[in-house]
Amino acid sequence: MPLFTRLTALCQVLEKHATLPVRISRPEAAPGLYIWPWRIEEDTRVRSTPLPRSADSDPLTSVPAPAIHFLVLSSTSLDGETIAALESARRALLETPVFEVGNGRVSVMPATLSTGELTDLFTAAAIPLRLCLAYTLRSTA
Repeated sequence: MPLFTRLTALCQVLEKHATLPVRISRPEAAPGLYIWPWRIEEDTRVRSTPLPRSADSDPLTSVPAPAIHFLVLSSTSLDGETIAALESARRALLETPVFEVGNGRVSVMPATLSTGELTDLFTAAAIPLRLCLAYTLRSTA
Protein backbone atom coordinates (compact mmCIF):
# COMPACT_ATOMS: atom_id res chain seq x y z
CA MET A 1 0.00 0.00 0.00
CA PRO A 2 1.55 3.35 -0.99
CA LEU A 3 2.73 5.64 1.79
CA PHE A 4 0.64 8.57 0.59
CA THR A 5 -2.51 6.41 0.54
CA ARG A 6 -1.99 5.56 4.20
CA LEU A 7 -1.35 9.18 5.15
CA THR A 8 -4.42 10.34 3.21
CA ALA A 9 -6.60 7.80 5.03
CA LEU A 10 -5.18 9.02 8.33
CA CYS A 11 -5.99 12.59 7.33
CA GLN A 12 -9.59 11.57 6.55
CA VAL A 13 -9.98 9.94 9.98
CA LEU A 14 -8.81 13.13 11.67
CA GLU A 15 -10.93 15.42 9.45
CA LYS A 16 -14.10 13.68 10.67
CA HIS A 17 -13.41 14.88 14.21
CA ALA A 18 -11.19 17.96 13.99
CA THR A 19 -12.67 21.43 14.06
CA LEU A 20 -9.83 22.83 11.93
CA PRO A 21 -8.54 21.85 8.47
CA VAL A 22 -6.13 18.89 8.44
CA ARG A 23 -3.17 18.88 6.05
CA ILE A 24 -0.32 16.50 5.32
CA SER A 25 2.72 18.78 5.46
CA ARG A 26 5.19 20.58 7.60
CA PRO A 27 3.38 23.02 9.87
CA GLU A 28 2.65 26.44 8.41
CA ALA A 29 1.27 29.69 9.74
CA ALA A 30 -2.26 28.96 8.49
CA PRO A 31 -4.63 27.76 11.20
CA GLY A 32 -5.10 24.02 11.19
CA LEU A 33 -3.70 20.66 12.15
CA TYR A 34 -0.73 19.24 10.30
CA ILE A 35 0.23 15.59 9.86
CA TRP A 36 4.01 15.78 9.56
CA PRO A 37 5.65 12.45 8.64
CA TRP A 38 9.23 12.78 9.86
CA ARG A 39 10.63 9.26 9.56
CA ILE A 40 10.03 6.09 7.57
CA GLU A 41 11.26 2.93 9.25
CA GLU A 42 11.74 -0.28 7.28
CA ASP A 43 10.67 -3.54 8.85
CA THR A 44 13.69 -5.55 10.01
CA ARG A 45 12.62 -8.42 7.72
CA VAL A 46 13.55 -6.29 4.69
CA ARG A 47 17.24 -6.88 5.42
CA SER A 48 16.82 -10.60 4.91
CA THR A 49 14.79 -10.34 1.70
CA PRO A 50 16.52 -12.25 -1.10
CA LEU A 51 17.51 -10.44 -4.27
CA PRO A 52 15.30 -11.06 -7.32
CA ARG A 53 16.52 -14.08 -9.28
CA SER A 54 14.64 -13.28 -12.48
CA ALA A 55 12.99 -10.27 -14.10
CA ASP A 56 9.47 -11.51 -13.30
CA SER A 57 10.04 -12.28 -9.61
CA ASP A 58 9.69 -9.56 -7.01
CA PRO A 59 10.43 -10.70 -3.45
CA LEU A 60 9.49 -7.24 -2.16
CA THR A 61 5.79 -7.91 -2.75
CA SER A 62 5.70 -9.98 0.45
CA VAL A 63 7.76 -7.53 2.53
CA PRO A 64 5.83 -5.59 5.17
CA ALA A 65 5.24 -1.91 4.49
CA PRO A 66 7.49 0.49 6.39
CA ALA A 67 6.24 2.21 9.54
CA ILE A 68 5.65 5.95 9.33
CA HIS A 69 6.54 8.04 12.36
CA PHE A 70 4.58 11.27 12.36
CA LEU A 71 3.55 14.20 14.48
CA VAL A 72 0.17 15.88 14.62
CA LEU A 73 0.94 19.55 15.10
CA SER A 74 -1.03 22.73 15.42
CA SER A 75 -0.31 26.09 13.94
CA THR A 76 1.69 28.37 16.23
CA SER A 77 -1.50 29.79 17.72
CA LEU A 78 -2.41 28.23 21.07
CA ASP A 79 -5.96 29.50 21.35
CA GLY A 80 -8.87 27.42 22.59
CA GLU A 81 -9.90 26.33 19.09
CA THR A 82 -6.42 25.01 18.27
CA ILE A 83 -6.04 23.10 21.53
CA ALA A 84 -9.57 21.67 21.13
CA ALA A 85 -8.67 20.51 17.59
CA LEU A 86 -5.55 18.74 18.90
CA GLU A 87 -7.63 17.09 21.60
CA SER A 88 -10.18 16.00 18.98
CA ALA A 89 -7.39 14.49 16.88
CA ARG A 90 -6.04 12.67 19.93
CA ARG A 91 -9.45 11.25 20.79
CA ALA A 92 -10.08 10.22 17.17
CA LEU A 93 -6.83 8.24 17.06
CA LEU A 94 -7.49 6.63 20.44
CA GLU A 95 -11.05 5.68 19.40
CA THR A 96 -10.02 4.51 15.90
CA PRO A 97 -6.58 2.93 16.30
CA VAL A 98 -7.18 0.55 13.37
CA PHE A 99 -8.95 1.39 10.11
CA GLU A 100 -9.36 -0.09 6.65
CA VAL A 101 -7.46 1.35 3.68
CA GLY A 102 -7.88 -0.32 0.30
CA ASN A 103 -7.08 -4.02 0.74
CA GLY A 104 -5.35 -3.61 4.08
CA ARG A 105 -5.54 -2.30 7.58
CA VAL A 106 -3.69 0.60 9.13
CA SER A 107 -2.96 0.89 12.83
CA VAL A 108 -1.93 4.04 14.67
CA MET A 109 -0.09 3.79 17.98
CA PRO A 110 0.98 6.60 20.29
CA ALA A 111 4.74 7.10 20.32
CA THR A 112 7.00 8.61 22.92
CA LEU A 113 9.62 11.20 22.05
CA SER A 114 11.84 12.71 24.72
CA THR A 115 12.22 16.46 25.04
CA GLY A 116 15.70 16.14 23.54
CA GLU A 117 14.42 14.16 20.54
CA LEU A 118 11.66 16.69 19.92
CA THR A 119 14.07 19.59 20.25
CA ASP A 120 16.51 17.96 17.82
CA LEU A 121 13.72 17.23 15.33
CA PHE A 122 12.29 20.76 15.41
CA THR A 123 15.75 22.34 15.30
CA ALA A 124 16.84 20.24 12.31
CA ALA A 125 13.65 21.19 10.46
CA ALA A 126 13.97 24.87 11.47
CA ILE A 127 10.45 24.83 12.90
CA PRO A 128 9.57 26.58 16.17
CA LEU A 129 8.78 24.08 18.92
CA ARG A 130 5.04 23.74 19.38
CA LEU A 131 2.38 21.55 20.93
CA CYS A 132 2.20 18.17 19.18
CA LEU A 133 1.19 14.53 19.40
CA ALA A 134 3.54 11.70 18.34
CA TYR A 135 2.37 8.49 16.66
CA THR A 136 3.54 5.56 14.55
CA LEU A 137 1.49 4.28 11.63
CA ARG A 138 1.84 0.63 10.58
CA SER A 139 -0.06 -1.34 8.00
CA THR A 140 -0.76 -4.83 6.77
CA ALA A 141 -1.27 -5.83 3.15
